[in-house]
Amino acid sequence: MGGVEEVGGRGGRNPVVSLWGHLKAVGTGLKYLIAVPRMTVKYPDEVIELPDGYRGMLIYHQDLCISCGLCATICPANAIKMYLPSGGGGGEGGGEKPETPPKRHPGIDYARCIFCGFCVDICPTGALEHSKVHDAAYERVEDMLYRPEEFAAGPPTVEFERPPKRLRPVMDERRGISYEPVG
Repeated sequence: MGGVEEVGGRGGRNPVVSLWGHLKAVGTGLKYLIAVPRMTVKYPDEVIELPDGYRGMLIYHQDLCISCGLCATICPANAIKMYLPSGGGGGEGGGEKPETPPKRHPGIDYARCIFCGFCVDICPTGALEHSKVHDAAYERVEDMLYRPEEFAAGPPTVEFERPPKRLRPVMDERRGISYEPVG
């Protein structure tokens, strides 16, 4: 039969050609391993100065919040939930009409947040905004959940043992992105 002819068990690739490709890849890695200056920032001794409009952890202004729930509705990761105030509240008063129900306020689960900014964009009163905090570390996943009271306190601040050297990213024709000191 004049069907398809099998060239080799491995798709017809010559092992010498395959080895040469692997050696070139290793050579490229070694070249960048010893190249100076490196593009890596030595955090926490060096930090990158973040641009305006950076989408870091959220700042929640509880006094501006109207409890509309749009932030929780639009969140694609389901990171924002609306919570009733702690301590219950909103029970029946002594009169004939029940009190108005208590306002719900947003809380955030940073384990789920993808920092898309939809919540900031949709908030009609500007109660949510991005900060430049992005490098908070947590020992437990449960600590990444901020109920409204903790959310209103703001994102955690990062403390350094000594002030880090601040760097700004710049485009380098030869290497791509490189960093230069700020100030």
